[in-house]
Amino acid sequence: GTPTFMEALAANGTANIQTSVAGVTASKRRFIDDRRDQPFDKRLRFSVRQTESAYRYRDIVVRKQDGFTHILLSTKSSENNSLNPEVMKEVQSALNTAAADDSKLVLFSAVGSIFCCGLDFIYFIRRLTDDRKKESTKMAEAIRNFVNTFIQFKKPIIVAVNGPAIGLGASILPLCDVVWANEKAWFQTPYTTFGQSPDGCSSLTFPRIMGLAS
Repeated sequence: GTPTFMEALAANGTANIQTSVAGVTASKRRFIDDRRDQPFDKRLRFSVRQTESAYRYRDIVVRKQDGFTHILLSTKSSENNSLNPEVMKEVQSALNTAAADDSKLVLFSAVGSIFCCGLDFIYFIRRLTDDRKKESTKMAEAIRNFVNTFIQFKKPIIVAVNGPAIGLGASILPLCDVVWANEKAWFQTPYTTFGQSPDGCSSLTFPRIMGLAS
């Protein structure tokens, strides 16, 4: 089950995960400054400090625009816009607020040159020193609630992918209505590498979109 998987990661997979995440960071970080003149970045790049009209969160930026809500991943508690329970709860809160207000749609994107590196495995592994069954259950519930919020959201969700979308960062995309990717975006679901079951309903949505492997 999940506890066994997390124990295996703690024993054998930490170095590989850290190397993969570090590689993404090193290869993509240099793109932040040299893309200032591209229209995609002009629309998305604004200072996180400009929060007069923004809701206050720690790991995301939420701005109420004219007729829509803009949610950006800008994680402080994880690297490379990775998803841990705290980040997922903030995204859920922002989506629930947008569902209840006069927003006609939600624009979902990220600050920087990385869209989302999926689950924050380092966060998970660090908590395996506690009650493993309890922590594994907590993580599973956080992921389930996060994904279910996207599934149940009634208004259109438009996603702007401005860089790597890995794991859960890629698997949530079919749960949205429109996905726009710039030329720096790429997608990866390294489930077999990490010995992980597909997440985000991707075992259902990916075959429907791309077909079954022959």
